[in-house]
Amino acid sequence: MRFNLPRNWLGFLIIAVLAIGILFRFVNLDGKFYWIDETYTSLRVSGYTEAEMLKQISYNKITSPSDLQKYQQVNSEKTLSDSLNSLATEDPQHPPLYYVLARFWAQWFGTSVTAMRSLAAVISLLVFPAIYWLAWELFESSAVAWMAIAIFAISPYHILFAQEARQYSLWTLTTILSSAALLRAMRPEENQNPIWLVSHWALYAVTAAMGFYTHLLFVCVAAAHAIYVAIIANWRDIKTFIAYYVAALIALICFMPTLVNAVENLNQIRSTTLWAEQTNLLRLVSRWAGSLSIAFFDIGIDGSASATQLALVIPAGIAILGLVGYAIYFLCRQTPKRVWLMVLLLIATTAIFLALPDILKGGRRSGNPRYLVPCYVGIQLAVAYLLSTKISNKFDNLKQQKLWKIVIVLLFCAGIISGGVSSGADTWWNKGSGWSRALEVAAIVNSASNPLIISDANIAYMMALSYRLQPQVKLLIEPRCYTSCYKNQELARKKPEPPTIPGGFSDLFLYRPSSNLRSAIGQQNYQINPAVSNVDLNLWKITKK
Repeated sequence: MRFNLPRNWLGFLIIAVLAIGILFRFVNLDGKFYWIDETYTSLRVSGYTEAEMLKQISYNKITSPSDLQKYQQVNSEKTLSDSLNSLATEDPQHPPLYYVLARFWAQWFGTSVTAMRSLAAVISLLVFPAIYWLAWELFESSAVAWMAIAIFAISPYHILFAQEARQYSLWTLTTILSSAALLRAMRPEENQNPIWLVSHWALYAVTAAMGFYTHLLFVCVAAAHAIYVAIIANWRDIKTFIAYYVAALIALICFMPTLVNAVENLNQIRSTTLWAEQTNLLRLVSRWAGSLSIAFFDIGIDGSASATQLALVIPAGIAILGLVGYAIYFLCRQTPKRVWLMVLLLIATTAIFLALPDILKGGRRSGNPRYLVPCYVGIQLAVAYLLSTKISNKFDNLKQQKLWKIVIVLLFCAGIISGGVSSGADTWWNKGSGWSRALEVAAIVNSASNPLIISDANIAYMMALSYRLQPQVKLLIEPRCYTSCYKNQELARKKPEPPTIPGGFSDLFLYRPSSNLRSAIGQQNYQINPAVSNVDLNLWKITKK
């Protein structure tokens, strides 16, 4: 495997793009809203459960934002086994590998927002040598491999999830590593020595097990690998066929405890993922288009945006769709089956696995970019091959080569613009449009000199909001359960007594109240009015009648 960097203008451009991509991964790490998913990462890493936290919080005691956050910080009271138990009981859909790494990371570097997000950013840097290896195994071209590095470096999608305290960077890494390890193990010229043959298949087993322990949807990658071996080996290469299934079986056996726990807790998983079960077909199609575009260009408008918003990015979206479509066509025409089949399977297995249930039963998982990691890996490899081939093909005329050089520059500029726009933003589409309202709520409450927030909102809202509240803000809350509802019916059915509103505060706010809480406060000789004209914020002001 050679690491020769192109020595012309393209080499300088790739180095510049790589440097900018690395910079974007670490800029403003603490600036973006630390939203619900990330707060639950901190909760699991700390070793606490949601149920434990809720049992300690009630209307009987005025708390502060830091009181909520102490359940999201590593301390000596909770161990790694507590973190694993928190996941297994309340978040069984999440395998533990990332959370184990995050636990050790937090012990070394702390539990601040910057520290928690920096793990994903560092893991994303490992994607660069990994994608070089996979591109080399596929194309045996350093030019294609360096182009792939540049595309991954400046991709808005990879930058965005490199700045989120979740497992998506690790899933990208394990997808790439396991695919590259499989291709290397299937190379006959590399495996003449039995020791090397065993070591290559052992490496595949390890990387596949890592993938299983990173995300449940790695089963789609494993399915792509199984289909690939079945077609390429075609039952004639019995040694490869047996070696693959032994390695895959070892990886699956290692994964069995987490898989069994997920199967046994399907109802628990369903109770926390109801948000993904309903959408209409037109909205789903628009999400597909938006999800594809953000691999290369993203200024904060995704497939869930309105028709007016989508009209702003339609030209770029159509161009990207055309580029990706042509890249896949060109790949299939110009490369042998062993190359294009791997790329197509990485794209198709995940897309079909998610899309079919969405179409038949209603849902939106296939339009959610965070579930499409293998698709992005395949798509961006196809584009890397197209671009590197087109500018180096001696049979194309100079005008065509110049055109493709312009395409490369435009593609890189699109990524740089996207990263520049998103890096300074307080929130982005991946955190959900509704969560941006919490920023407005925090700004209103923080402007008061001595405010009190009263709420019985879902604990997920309160944990996320706490990271934007100033120390002077106090809380009188008894939150509802989220991930602990199914397992803890006592918490789910709990109907607390209405709070006694204390004096001594400059402003009293009511945040996301239930109808019962609003009615109870109204009966205590208080008047409830919207804190601002935008009632969608679900923030109310309480005053004496």
